[in-house]
Amino acid sequence: MPSVPPQEIAEAWIALGQLLASSRKAASYTQEAFAPLVNYGRSTIANVETGRQRVGRNFWSQCDELLRTGGSLAREYDRIRHASARHVPSSVPAPQPLEVAPEPSSSTALEALAGRVGGDYLAGEWHTFSTLTSMLAQQRQAVSPDVLLGLIEAHRECLSTLYRKAGRAPIRADIGAMLAEASVVASRLWSAQGNRALAIAHCAYARQLGDRLGDRRISATARIFESNLQAATLIEADGDVMIGLRLLDEADRASADLSPAARARIAAEQAQAYAALRLPREATAALGRAEAAVNDLSPIDCVGLYSDWSNARLHVYAGTCHLLLGQPEQAVGVLEGAVQALEHDSANINVALAAAVDLASAYAETGELERSCTLLGDTFGQLKAGGNQRGIARAQRARERLARWRAEPVVRELEEQMAA
Repeated sequence: MPSVPPQEIAEAWIALGQLLASSRKAASYTQEAFAPLVNYGRSTIANVETGRQRVGRNFWSQCDELLRTGGSLAREYDRIRHASARHVPSSVPAPQPLEVAPEPSSSTALEALAGRVGGDYLAGEWHTFSTLTSMLAQQRQAVSPDVLLGLIEAHRECLSTLYRKAGRAPIRADIGAMLAEASVVASRLWSAQGNRALAIAHCAYARQLGDRLGDRRISATARIFESNLQAATLIEADGDVMIGLRLLDEADRASADLSPAARARIAAEQAQAYAALRLPREATAALGRAEAAVNDLSPIDCVGLYSDWSNARLHVYAGTCHLLLGQPEQAVGVLEGAVQALEHDSANINVALAAAVDLASAYAETGELERSCTLLGDTFGQLKAGGNQRGIARAQRARERLARWRAEPVVRELEEQMAA
């Protein structure tokens, strides 16, 4: 994904500040009257409106609420922050230890940090933390989970310490948002290692943290990924589809605050759950919503936890829905295209492997048993080599669907290969 020129980012901050100024004036607030409502001084408001100073997401969410701007300020903040995360120098310095106050209730050192970088705590040290969170999230599809898990847990623990020390500092909400996002990334990696209990616990923690902070975007994101674990239609035999659908419905209520990629993920997961329940009309409608969201995608949206979103990713969901609905011919047509599109996408290896597993199942249902077993055997070998236990479980469920052909030599050979 190409990097965003720094000049464009600077211009975007200025435009956001101008949008705040026009919205404030439309609501008949002076800078002096508005500043205490968001717990900042008048000079900070003036600096933000001219693009000279940058503040965190909680500020913009408060402004949206006070000025009744429908979440537009926070959404634009998210887009700019994500674009900033993509403008990363070739060598990103490791975050330096921060001098935090000894008492958990004190926020003096954190406030001093914000002042040390000119009030812009998304630059310098804080920009590094934010960028690192996003980069680790993006790498979860391409790097072996056992390699990445130690890094994300160390990053998460650091953020947790900072969050506890922040007290009432204005930056506490932004640290909390990064902590929640890091927890969701850790959840995906624990799931990939086969530890479903820890995976669900990390998502539940992120969900509760988002609710406590009043951060609808984080709360919804946690619910999206928790629903995937709870339903587990293609991985765990005891997955609860209805819990998954409830969580997705709760996430969908925050759709006005979410990026197109997040909205696409909600609708695609809903479609898969409906397909598992053999509800074709509902599944088709949900896929239509996912397609509409994908059509609104821009490169800025496809970062962090949503870096794997594209038309190809949607086609994987669509093909899986056809498979669950007992439509193997349609599944083959869609999944073959998705596998081909993802063939050279090194950033989304796990998505490609999941598509290959479902394609193998679809081949079997259409009578191409030898092709099915060859593809499933090859894909299982790649999943095993990468240590992806979640993908291995998906492949094993696919092998179970071949039980009716167990007497066939090609199926017996596959079972021996997967049992080795």
